[in-house]
Amino acid sequence: MNQDKRIYLKQETIRLGFGSTSRDTVIENYFQVDLAAQENIVSIRLLNISDQPFGEPTLITREELEQNYTPCPDYFQNKKDPKAQLAEKHVELGEEHFDNRQFFSAEREFNNALALNEKDLKANLGKGKSLYARGEKKKAKEIFDQLSRMEDLYEKENKHVFNEFGIELRRRNLHDEAIANYAKAMALDPGDPVLYYNLGRAYYEKKDLEKSMEQLTKAL
Repeated sequence: MNQDKRIYLKQETIRLGFGSTSRDTVIENYFQVDLAAQENIVSIRLLNISDQPFGEPTLITREELEQNYTPCPDYFQNKKDPKAQLAEKHVELGEEHFDNRQFFSAEREFNNALALNEKDLKANLGKGKSLYARGEKKKAKEIFDQLSRMEDLYEKENKHVFNEFGIELRRRNLHDEAIANYAKAMALDPGDPVLYYNLGRAYYEKKDLEKSMEQLTKAL
C-alpha cells in the first residue's frame, strides 16, 4: 500500500433496542486514509468485508482524524487469509468430533484442514490422535514422527502445541519421542516449569526415576 494511504479504525457506540431491553453496542469500522489529500485535509474511504475501499471518499481535517480515529499499522499483517480461516474452522470441527469420540468424522475434518495447509500443526496432531484412537497405531506413529521433524513446531509461539504434542506422545506410551520433544521445546523456553514437570513425568513412566526426580526438582 502507498505510504500515504493507511488504515484507521473508528469506534462508535450506538444504542439498540428500546426501554429496559436497550443496550449499548460498539461498532467498529475501518477506513483507508489518504494522508496526502491536502495540507490539513485527509481523504477517508470505508473498507468493505474484502478489505477494499468503496464508496465516495470523505474529506475530514487531520485534527478530526487524530481525535476520532486510531491508526492500525499492522492491520493487514494481523489478518488471516481465507484459506487459513477455513483450515482453522476444519480443525475446530475436528476437535469437536474428537471430544465426542467421533473419530472418523474428526479425521475427515483434520484431513480437510491439511488439504488447505499440509503443515498445520493442530491438524497434524489431531489426525494423529484420531488415528491412534481408532487403533491405527502405526499410522498414528508415522504422523507423530513427521510432527517431530517439523521445524515450524519448535517456535516459542507454538509452545502450547508442542506441549500438547508431548503429552499425547506420553499418553500413547511413546516415551522416547515425548522426551525428545520436550528437549527441543526446552531449548526454546528453558524457563518454563511445566515443560520440566512433563519431562519428569515422561521419565517416571519410563521407569527412569533418577532423571525423573532431576526434572521434577527443576519444575519447583
